[in-house]
Amino acid sequence: MGRRGVLAHPKLVRTFHHLAPRDRRLLIACLALAALVIGAVVPFVVRVQALNARRASGPSWSFPSHIYSDGVPLVAGRVLPRDALIAELEARGYREVAGTPGPGTWRASGGGLDIGLAGFRDARDPAGAGGPERVHVALDDSVVTGVDRRGGYPGSARPDLDHPPRLEPAPVAIVLGGSGVRRTWVALDRVPPAVWGAIVASEDRRFFTHPGVDPRGALRALFANLHAGQVRQGGSTLSQQLARGWFLGSERTLARKLAELPLAFALELLLGKRAILEDYLNMVYWGQADGGAVGGIAEAARWYFDAPVESLRVEQGALLAALIPAPNALEPFDHPDEARARRDAVLRIMADTRRLTRGQADSLAALPLRIRRGPAPLERFPSYVDHVRDALDRELGPHAAESWGLSVFTTLDLPWQASAETALARGLARFDPGASREPLQGAFVALEPGTAAIRALVGGRHPASGEFDRATQARRQTGSAIKPIVYAAALSEASVASFTPASTVPDERRTFGSGRWAWAPRNDNDSYHPTVTFAEALARSINVATANVVEQIGPSTVARYAAAFGLGKLKPVMSIGLGTNDVSLLDLTGAYAVFADGGMHRAPSPLRAVVSGDGRIVAGTTHPGQDVIPEGIAALMTGLLEDVALYGVAAPLRYTFGYDRPVAGKTGTTNDFHDAWFVGYTPYIVAGVWVGYDTPKSLGDQAAHVALPIWASIVKPLTDAYPPTPFASDASLEWHLIDPWTGLLADQGACPGMWVPFLPGTAPTTPCGGAAAWEGAALDT
Repeated sequence: MGRRGVLAHPKLVRTFHHLAPRDRRLLIACLALAALVIGAVVPFVVRVQALNARRASGPSWSFPSHIYSDGVPLVAGRVLPRDALIAELEARGYREVAGTPGPGTWRASGGGLDIGLAGFRDARDPAGAGGPERVHVALDDSVVTGVDRRGGYPGSARPDLDHPPRLEPAPVAIVLGGSGVRRTWVALDRVPPAVWGAIVASEDRRFFTHPGVDPRGALRALFANLHAGQVRQGGSTLSQQLARGWFLGSERTLARKLAELPLAFALELLLGKRAILEDYLNMVYWGQADGGAVGGIAEAARWYFDAPVESLRVEQGALLAALIPAPNALEPFDHPDEARARRDAVLRIMADTRRLTRGQADSLAALPLRIRRGPAPLERFPSYVDHVRDALDRELGPHAAESWGLSVFTTLDLPWQASAETALARGLARFDPGASREPLQGAFVALEPGTAAIRALVGGRHPASGEFDRATQARRQTGSAIKPIVYAAALSEASVASFTPASTVPDERRTFGSGRWAWAPRNDNDSYHPTVTFAEALARSINVATANVVEQIGPSTVARYAAAFGLGKLKPVMSIGLGTNDVSLLDLTGAYAVFADGGMHRAPSPLRAVVSGDGRIVAGTTHPGQDVIPEGIAALMTGLLEDVALYGVAAPLRYTFGYDRPVAGKTGTTNDFHDAWFVGYTPYIVAGVWVGYDTPKSLGDQAAHVALPIWASIVKPLTDAYPPTPFASDASLEWHLIDPWTGLLADQGACPGMWVPFLPGTAPTTPCGGAAAWEGAALDT
């Protein structure tokens, strides 16, 4: 029919005009009524479906999301040093024992570890879930050589045998909404029938026979309320209570009471008894707890009994049923006598409705309450959790994490995150005790090479939830930390010139541009040279040489590569190569990850998988990377950045701070020492540090003496347990000794030089033939 629609069809138009006037009016009225019905019913049905699937919220219907760390799969061939494995165990609260390990314990055994895996109960994790399990992990030279699975524990849930065994993801935080209600979805199958039977008997004994409204109960309550002139009695069925929680709120008015009736009928038609009971059990308000309100039967079981809902007994279900009408007034921790009396009344109701015998009810009423306060919600690692929440808002929309009941499985490494928070604060305190009105601040990011998964993120000296995150939100000038992008662009741009690490550029003082655009960069210590190689200019962070490289390839080319590296739209000015643009620490660390990942850029992400209440993966799946530079150039840049730590501005990393394993990286210091950066990477980690004041002022020293030692204090303990593995990409390179100023071949006698990487067949062939052309070095940062 096209855009004209059905009613514009010529035959229909002719038929309409042939109708009598009265029939035309009747047809129009019927169509209008149908449109009104459809306009009202269809949105209602869609709304009910969204609420039932936990993709929408109502007055008493929101589910906070649970955020977990990453797990640690235990598989043969994985590099996992013994100390690193023990650190992962301790971060999860495992205890070392002398005897046979139970769940959550371990012992050394036969060159490896016997571990009682605690298991993981969130069945929505794509990596698996199941009960506790006994395993033996064999280790040899920091590698897992075998994993012997020895079965589960009697009386516990069955282990997950469909996936490799693993140290389970640890709960990190619960994302509460504005209502502050702790609520965790639980399927009806997980609630013991005697427990939900107690609630049905107490709240709506004819639930399975009425159509959504119980006429006797409703009329009794209606007459009592009309007589009183206000709502005094409930008389609501479970269906009415669900309608209230989904659509109407808790205001006690006659109008709201009447509005419940048609909504309850509609819910019965759309959902059926089982779904209504399941939704009701997950909706009910069960009182106040430390850190928020208790909503739903799963959280009620945790709070009042410190137990999973599956383990609840009949008398515990009767107590929960007893609390529903007045959970605060009957709160059993403060009012145990009143709560017990009401529990015993529920047990008698269960006997009256033949859910229990009179003898069973009397026996259960003789039992004490046996309540035990559950733990308050966890709130660990606030910088990381806040970034996860920001990522969820971007991918799913605002407030999804507060109401959809998501299971959020992150890439957080527990020991790395905990160590980073502690070491960053300690390192900053060494430079600034923090007594001033505005203390020295810093940030740290660690990414996994090859995936850009965020393994650790610290946004400040003493991070707190909702605080300004200096790792992701602060944008500061990078100084010389941007220079690797400049040289990667030059080496990749075959259309401009054929550059190699031995290519030379002028390094004599000059002015770029003229008039108001004149700019005269300076080298540190005002040291200049006729020429310098790319390798030496990067290693010693020489400003004028870098500005000449920018001029040769063009500032717009550098800006284009910077955007591809994930640094956004930088201004294509001549000073772009000296870091006069603003970026975040996370983005800059992600840019260096391109070199570690063979030239591919992947957006750093904290999400492994985000699963909705109905089991769909809604976010966090791996996004394909984008090739930014050729793989060979990425290998070359890694080699050149290794030289920075061997010969150049990052040499203190080895010679002062004892980092004696393969590492590549670059410092950055901005004008007047306002910002200090170091981003470095190993085969195991890509990590960045920023140090500065929120209101920029001088740090009094270069990054090599401020950011570099903090980076070493965080990363060295994390990587010391791992073998000193060289970069795999080094094997694709040739290393030659060259004169760093002329680019000619050198030898240790005639003209001492530096070892520089080259792509095969691109190294210089002409010897220098004498002493090194230039002595001294320009050490910029």
